[in-house]
Amino acid sequence: MSPESLVPPPSTRSPRGLGTFRLYAALTFAFAWVPVMFTAFTIDRGFSPTDYARFWSAYYFAMVIAEIPWGRVADRFGERPLLIAGPLWLAACFALLGRSESVGVVMFAMAATGAGHAMISGTDSAYLFELLKRDGRVVEILHEEAVAHRWRLFGVSIADMLGGLVAFAAGTVAAFDLSVVIMLVAAYTACRLPVSPRARDDVTRPSLAGLGRALRHPGVFWVLAWYAAVFVLLRIGFQLYQPTLIALGADNLIVHGATLSLLNLIAGFSALTVRGTHRRFGERGTTTMVLILMGLSFLGLSFLDASTALLVALGVGAALFCFQQVSFGFLQPIGRTALNMRIPSGDRVTMLSAQSLIARLAFGLVLITGDWDAAFTSDLQSTYLALAVAAVVIAACLHMTHRDRSLNPL
Repeated sequence: MSPESLVPPPSTRSPRGLGTFRLYAALTFAFAWVPVMFTAFTIDRGFSPTDYARFWSAYYFAMVIAEIPWGRVADRFGERPLLIAGPLWLAACFALLGRSESVGVVMFAMAATGAGHAMISGTDSAYLFELLKRDGRVVEILHEEAVAHRWRLFGVSIADMLGGLVAFAAGTVAAFDLSVVIMLVAAYTACRLPVSPRARDDVTRPSLAGLGRALRHPGVFWVLAWYAAVFVLLRIGFQLYQPTLIALGADNLIVHGATLSLLNLIAGFSALTVRGTHRRFGERGTTTMVLILMGLSFLGLSFLDASTALLVALGVGAALFCFQQVSFGFLQPIGRTALNMRIPSGDRVTMLSAQSLIARLAFGLVLITGDWDAAFTSDLQSTYLALAVAAVVIAACLHMTHRDRSLNPL
C-alpha cells in the first residue's frame, strides 16, 4: 500500500448507514447479565466454579463450530441477514439461560448462545469494511473499526451498570431479561441497515481453496497468532474479575456492575488512542504494547489478597484491571484491521470468522482443561502470576517474529 493511498479522501460525508451501524455495535454485545454471571451461576444456582468454566467452554466450542459455516453463508448471501438474525437468536437464548437450573440445560443454552454469537462475529467487521469500500474510503477502516469498537464498549458499559442495578433490585434473572430486550432492539436496528454494500462482482462462492489462498498471504498467520494469544489472556482475566472482587470482600452486585461498567468505559476511551498509537509505533510496537500492559496488570493483581484494606484493594485492583481494558480497546481494531489489509474481499467474512474461531477454540481448550475450583478461589494469586509470565513470554516471541515491513501505519 503506497503512502498516497493512505491520504483520506477529501469528502467528509459519512457513508449511508454508518450511524446506524454504530448504534448496532453499541447494542449487539450489551449483555446485561455478564456483570453478575459468576454470582448467577455459582451462588444463586449452586454450580461449582469448574461447572461455570465448563458452561463457558460449551459457549466457545459452539462458536468455533459455527464460525466458519456462518462466515461462508455471509460471504455467499451478504452480511445483513445474519446481522438481523444474530440478536434474535441471542434473545431466545438469554430467555432460556436466565431460567435454567440443571447442568444439561445450561450447557445447551450456553452452546446455543455461542452459536448465535458466531452469526455476528466477523460479519459486522466485514460489513463495515465493505460499507467503506463502496464509498472509496477503505483508508479509514482502522479509524472506523476503532469508532465502532468504542460504541460497542460504551454500550456494554451502560448495560453492565444497568445489569448490576437490576440484579441487585430484582435478582439475577432480571438481568437476563433486560438482555433479551436489548437484543430485540439490536435486531430492529439491523433491519434499518442498508443491504449488503458489496458490488455484484465481489460476491464469489466461498471455497476452501480460497481460504487456503488467504492463509498464504504474508503475515496472516502472525496476525492470527497475536489475536488468539491476546484474546485468551484477556478472556481469562475477564473471567477472574468477579471472583477477584468476591475474594477481596466486595460481593455487592451494584459494585460488580459498576466495576465492569467503569472498565468498559475505560476500554471505550482507550479506543480513541488506537489510530495515534498505531501511527506512532506501527503494527509491531502497538501489538507488543498490548501484551506488556496485560502482563503488568496480572503481575500487580497477583499481590492483592483479602488482607488488603477493601477500599485500597478496590482502588488498586480497578487501576490494574484498567490495563487489561486498554488492551481490550486495541484488540478488535488492530486485529481486524491487520487481517482486513491482508486478505481479498471474496473470503473476507470467512477469514474474519476463522480469526475468531482460532481464538475461541484456544480459550475453550483452556477452560475445559483447567482446575478452576482452585484457580478461581484459593490459588487466585498464583493464577495471576502465571498469566503475567505468559503475557511477557508471548510478547517477546511475537515481537521477534514480526516480519511484515510492507504495511505502513494507518
